[in-house]
Amino acid sequence: MLPEPLRGARVASTHLSQASYALRQEALRRLIDELATAEPLLLEQNTLDLESSRDLAVSQIVLGWLRLTHERLHRIRQWLERLYQAADPWQQPCPTQPDRFQYAVPLGVVALVYEGLPTLSLMLAGMALKTGNALVLWSGESSRYTAGAIASLIEAALSKTRLPKAAIQTLSLTPASWLADATAVDLALVYGRSRFVAEQRGAARCPLISLSLGNTYLVWDGSVSPESVLNCIQHSHQANPDRALAVEKVIVLSNVNPSHLAFVINELTQAGYKQGVDEHLHRSYPEIPLVDASEWPLPYLDQRLAWHYEEDLAAAVHWIHQYGSAASGIIASSYEDCRAFYQQVQTPLVFINRPPQLERLDALVIGAAARGFQRGLFGLGQLLSTKQVYL
Repeated sequence: MLPEPLRGARVASTHLSQASYALRQEALRRLIDELATAEPLLLEQNTLDLESSRDLAVSQIVLGWLRLTHERLHRIRQWLERLYQAADPWQQPCPTQPDRFQYAVPLGVVALVYEGLPTLSLMLAGMALKTGNALVLWSGESSRYTAGAIASLIEAALSKTRLPKAAIQTLSLTPASWLADATAVDLALVYGRSRFVAEQRGAARCPLISLSLGNTYLVWDGSVSPESVLNCIQHSHQANPDRALAVEKVIVLSNVNPSHLAFVINELTQAGYKQGVDEHLHRSYPEIPLVDASEWPLPYLDQRLAWHYEEDLAAAVHWIHQYGSAASGIIASSYEDCRAFYQQVQTPLVFINRPPQLERLDALVIGAAARGFQRGLFGLGQLLSTKQVYL
């Protein structure tokens, strides 16, 4: 039998699926207002998490995600305001035929299991209200106090509407105890480091999507300047609070000038990047550590790069198919090579001569998925299904 909070979420999802757009918008408006009011409490509770996490030896990566600031909260309010102004996602046009029609419906109950990124829960709470889905949240020990403060502001927002409080809940039950039930939720989203994601995926029997972090591959064609490549890499690492699509692996093609490669490696070393090379490049750069084979499919999530050599573009694409994640990019001056790359590479997100970055505010998305039934950017449309009616 499902735990009571999840049974309550299932009942609440029925109310949400029947709620008017005006009521869903009212709840979203209340959420935005409560977030503005609750900022001092959020920052105070977040400080407690940061202090206790240091005592628990939580990694610096997670601490960076966990930290809330006035600027981060202001950006989340901007994001939610943009979401509020967006059109009703239920009214997306659907193709019809003489004997049938279809329309958008919410998935039902969605879960977010995340590691140390409290802003993600606020964004998904807004998306759940906009799309009419119930939402359950689990954040782990590192953000216990912040998650409690977020739960309080969400409850305060819902209490001022006619929607049930169980529409958005924060769970204390460990994910393994309910993800293993195929009927617990209609979709689980997981965000965190590789080991954290693997733990949840191993326990899950319900549909699950992991939102990608890092391990973006960039192909460097020798026809472009080293400054262009350097700029692309560094800009991809400037996202805040997380480097969701940061370039961490660079494939160097055979036509890259060795002096250009040396320039980029030296500049990145001066900027504080840790770097590794494959066996081919190690012969030219013996002072740089070799990359272990296990690192190619995994994200670093910090200022670290691995360099790999391939003879041509086709071989580079094949390597990305083996080890890449949700995004890949190419820096090249040839239109034909750029077109061949985006046609052949299988990553759902492809960046041509620009830094790979996740523009959550502009696109109204919370992340990107590398694989599964909903690959690519994850936004409002991915929280909806369709109902087909035959006449």
